Amino acid sequence: MTTAHAENNGFHDEHGIAEKLRDLRTLHRFSMRQLAALSGVSTSTISDVERGKVEPSITMLKRLATALDVNLTYFFSETDVDPGWVVRSDKRRRIRQPVVGRGIEFELLGPEHDSELEPLFGRYDPGASMGPDAISHEGEEWGIVLRGRLKVWVGDEIYFLDEGDTVWFPSTTPHRMANALQDQVTEYIWVNSKRSF
Repeated sequence: MTTAHAENNGFHDEHGIAEKLRDLRTLHRFSMRQLAALSGVSTSTISDVERGKVEPSITMLKRLATALDVNLTYFFSETDVDPGWVVRSDKRRRIRQPVVGRGIEFELLGPEHDSELEPLFGRYDPGASMGPDAISHEGEEWGIVLRGRLKVWVGDEIYFLDEGDTVWFPSTTPHRMANALQDQVTEYIWVNSKRSF
């Protein structure tokens, strides 16, 4: 198909190349001018491809693929089925009281698949606690404090974790947690090897 014919009528973009190029450029936060400089393809041509007015040659796609750090096959692969490997920050499932206790909120950071791993973002209001009763279950746990101070009971030991501190323990050991601060929120990332929610 000639460029002139494509500009008049558009081309049949069965692989969604126009949308894939536009989306990938946007995800890289490149302007058309920046992509043109990186790829050697003119800004006007990139614009025409993204609007479905021009069918790109393989040579052109190779240049664009190199600039965008993908394989050429990216533009021809099927993308209808999302495997669910990514969870966007505004799509996290939130878990609030009464499930986790007053002043405590969790967000699931991983997709809700059959995976045993359960990564969580935890937020404890000032002074919030899981309560006086320790829990135990199968699996392992690992966490890192992002801000604030987390008090963690593991068996007969008590640990105060500050920003950047991490902890690991077998979940079969009785454990519980609380925000050690009365005037500041504590936030952390927690990973359970056996799903709880």
